[in-house]
Amino acid sequence: MKVTVDGVDIDLPAGTSAIDAVFQAGGDVPYFCAHPYLSPVGACRMCLVESGSPRKGKDGTFELDENGQPKIFYFPKPMAACTMQATEGMHIKTARTSEVVAKSQAGMMEFTLLNHPLDCPTCDKGGACELQDRAFEYGYGASRFGFDRRHADKHYPLSDFVILDQERCIHCKRCVRYFEEVPGQEVLDFIERGGHTFIDTEEGGLPTGFSGNITDICPVGALLDNVARFRGRNWEYEHTPTTCTLCPVGCSITADARNGRLERVVARENRDVNEMWICDAGRFGHVFATEDRLTTPLVRDEDGALVPATWDEAIAAMTRGFAGVNSADVLLLTGADATLEEGAALHTLAQTLGTASVDHWPRQPGLSGRTPTLTDIATADAVAVIGADLMQEAPVVQLRILEMLRGGLLPAEFLHGTAIADLRLVERPARKREKLAVIGETDTELTRFARIQTRMNPAEALRGLVSTRAHPDPMLVAATDLLTSAERGVLILGAAALQGADAATLRAVEAFAERSGTRVLALPAGANSLGLGALGLVPQPGGRGYADLGNAPAAFISRLNPAAGAALRARGFTVVHDTHLNAAAQQADVVLPAVTGYEKRGTTMNLEGRLLPLQPAALHAGESVDLLRALTALAEALGVKAGVRGLKGAQARVAELLGTPVEALPERGMVVPPARRFGAPAPLAHTPQLWTARMTRKDRVAPWVAHIQTLVESEWTLPMHAPSSVPLRAGGDD
Repeated sequence: MKVTVDGVDIDLPAGTSAIDAVFQAGGDVPYFCAHPYLSPVGACRMCLVESGSPRKGKDGTFELDENGQPKIFYFPKPMAACTMQATEGMHIKTARTSEVVAKSQAGMMEFTLLNHPLDCPTCDKGGACELQDRAFEYGYGASRFGFDRRHADKHYPLSDFVILDQERCIHCKRCVRYFEEVPGQEVLDFIERGGHTFIDTEEGGLPTGFSGNITDICPVGALLDNVARFRGRNWEYEHTPTTCTLCPVGCSITADARNGRLERVVARENRDVNEMWICDAGRFGHVFATEDRLTTPLVRDEDGALVPATWDEAIAAMTRGFAGVNSADVLLLTGADATLEEGAALHTLAQTLGTASVDHWPRQPGLSGRTPTLTDIATADAVAVIGADLMQEAPVVQLRILEMLRGGLLPAEFLHGTAIADLRLVERPARKREKLAVIGETDTELTRFARIQTRMNPAEALRGLVSTRAHPDPMLVAATDLLTSAERGVLILGAAALQGADAATLRAVEAFAERSGTRVLALPAGANSLGLGALGLVPQPGGRGYADLGNAPAAFISRLNPAAGAALRARGFTVVHDTHLNAAAQQADVVLPAVTGYEKRGTTMNLEGRLLPLQPAALHAGESVDLLRALTALAEALGVKAGVRGLKGAQARVAELLGTPVEALPERGMVVPPARRFGAPAPLAHTPQLWTARMTRKDRVAPWVAHIQTLVESEWTLPMHAPSSVPLRAGGDD
């Protein structure tokens, strides 16, 4: 259809909103309540435009004006562009060509600012505030009202992680709609009416899971990240676009650092992966990256204590320790969050040493066949989840399933990006629970959305699901029928199902997928477990793996958290490369300081086989190095050449092993089905603990936040620095 915006003719698909028509034409219109992934409601009334359409006569043709052109009949008043659908022949006028619109928007801005506090200098949103920008662009520049503004709670905790400033809230309703439409949790709503309206939760506050996303979508400083609160102004941060490596989803994030500390993590849009959402573990669980870090090598002295050393001293100690060990007997281990470049370097060093003992942990068996993408999950017509606690294993996958239950409506994409107002999205959407089956030993957060659900052993359920014989459990039969009758069915297997499955069951799953047309997603155990497995970083015939660590003559272990009950070191000389002095590092002979995933440059492969780039944030980490440089030191100690030197050499090696270049990836990443997968279950079971590991440090920021709140509430003048008795981080010296 053809639409005219400020005299510019454009062609648009049917169903496009007027606000997207304006932006598609290169124009601009202010808005606060609209959001690309939420339903349009027209709450803020800022996106007012003049609009009109031609009218057809009784003969079915358009009425013409004196010039022989279709006559445009305008609405008597400006209309909200976000809730209005553009139609064939519509004419739209914005503030650029209409004084009526300009005056209407300035008036709405005046009303929005009527009770808004003038505390921009102390607001964390200052410099990145939509209200500031739009007030400057579309406001009058001065207030005509001299009465006192409304006062309300300014430091109201909705949870341990999210703080609400009720005075700053402009009632755009983004946060309320977000909880209803995205995670499906009706926990936030408006209370009271008129000038007394405020948002609040039920008793118990916000549920942990995806609550932090409301701090991103809030257009003002009403909802703030309590972990990053008062850490710095937006222009003081160094913003680094990168990929989260805390779980296999690989969400796009921005890591904000200041003075060498990682202070904040915010979501970054990637339509194909996380859209605009991240889990609370990824948002708030970053404190470990700047707390209690190892910043220098440690060497065990004659008294048995680990003491600081230089890199030369550490290499000399490794040379002495490996002197009596056959290079082929050295076990090489890495954590599952290593980059592809680090994995390729480790693979090359193993070949140089002639060792078959190389492994990564944690890992789970993979399956052949086409892996569904996250978009495939969101647009599927049936999903079955077996043995997976998605909130622990891959939280954003749960959001894509919930997206599927509300119809799989993905916002359209225009030249200006994702549609600002997709008119197909509605408030409080109905969930089609009959499309989802959830089977496991315990109920999970996803269980309440499934009509087909039963409690049983995941491994037994998996065998029954793919068996050609009917199972006695009617719910399992219903789950099988759901997938076999679906055109775009997806089966998601979690840790509990994969760890209990034998090789025969895995082959049966592949046969079932081929027979029914179902796509199977076997959730990897780590952030890059799928990619490291594709590189061949698993024990080769005759070699040792992570389960054999205690019997290895010598070992090199990089950023690997020991499993419960597993050995912490080899029986001989052991080198640990890690960010913190964990249990394994405490027993090592030499400890090398490592960098976190926020400080790496490289590539990772997420659960759908998508290659995603990592960029290093500007963090102070002393003499910490990535695995590439740690392997160079190890090779020197062993008296061999590393084989891969530098990032460019590692990327070339990845291209050789995967058959795909990784130097310049698209912004959204690129799906590359792994050429090879490891098909045997790991000897040691792995139970993902994303939340337990990441969400236990929330009390570390309490003293500083409490101090600032006391000063603000008492209307004291804020000092330039915190007093020495109140550290920024527990144990800090800032």
